[in-house]
Amino acid sequence: MNPPHFKQCILLPVTHLHRLLLCISLLPVTATLCAQDVFFDGVQNMNVWYNPALKTNKLTLVNANFRNVKYQGITSYTSKAASIEIPLGGANSYEDNTSFSNLAVGMSADNAAGGTLKVSSAMMAFSYAIPLNYDNTYLSAGFQAAYTFSQVGYNGAYFFPADFDQNGAIGSAVSADPLQSGYQFNYFTAGAGASIFHMGTGKQWYVGASGRHLNQPYTEWTLSTRLLMNLGLQVGYSKSITEDDVIGGYGVFTWQGSVHQQIIGLKYIRNLNDSADYAISLGLGYRVQDALIPNVELKFGPNLIGFHYEFALGNGKFSSYRRTGLEFCYRLIL
Repeated sequence: MNPPHFKQCILLPVTHLHRLLLCISLLPVTATLCAQDVFFDGVQNMNVWYNPALKTNKLTLVNANFRNVKYQGITSYTSKAASIEIPLGGANSYEDNTSFSNLAVGMSADNAAGGTLKVSSAMMAFSYAIPLNYDNTYLSAGFQAAYTFSQVGYNGAYFFPADFDQNGAIGSAVSADPLQSGYQFNYFTAGAGASIFHMGTGKQWYVGASGRHLNQPYTEWTLSTRLLMNLGLQVGYSKSITEDDVIGGYGVFTWQGSVHQQIIGLKYIRNLNDSADYAISLGLGYRVQDALIPNVELKFGPNLIGFHYEFALGNGKFSSYRRTGLEFCYRLIL
């Protein structure tokens, strides 16, 4: 055990600091690289998509999300994403208060009825975290790179009205190709992020900031439309209130041009055995001015499954269109 008077000491070994600075210095190399934005209700399972520096544990994880959105009498679409997070380093990196790096790779796809939307992306992210003290508090930096294929609309017929589905995959694709030309466009983008997080036994929290689409690539053949930069802020907190009960909250906030998307949520977790291998979680999310999202998650051993349902709040000029959304998520600890 470390002496008590060392608990608040800042630990920035030269070798670790150099590695963190190297991670940051690699960003210009990928300055023409990131992905089409992902839109899922289970945002906490998608943290490395929003911010590559938000790998806040030393576990090898597989995540999969499936979302189905229906606009009654108009259209429907599905969004799918899968990723794997792999901590890198030797055996010592799995001990408390030691630096660690992480590699994440993933793929996502969005498809609308009738072929009016076809978007797919491949993503790769790398991060490096160093301890700030002897109490499992870390500073992390990371970068993200991906390649996107995007096709929306029918021959410039403006199939989707302006500002439609602003909090979803259709609105994102239309912002990249406002003409809705029906042609497939391919482009690279780049992203970077930083975070500070704590992963103690009874309390965990994180604060992160990210920038995506840093190179603002042209996204259609006239070279008149560039993808706007996406700035983000991510926060999360959880605390054990008894040996079996945990409460927490989270928030994901993004700003991209005139489109602002904010998701906040609360969660209650009940451990069903002493080892916390089995647990049930109940939560409620709120996408500001858009939807309420109740959710339930079940953990059994290394597996976690979750279900999210969207109750659209009917705000905005498309409030007369009835929209429903259902999402399934799965996580596996390897």
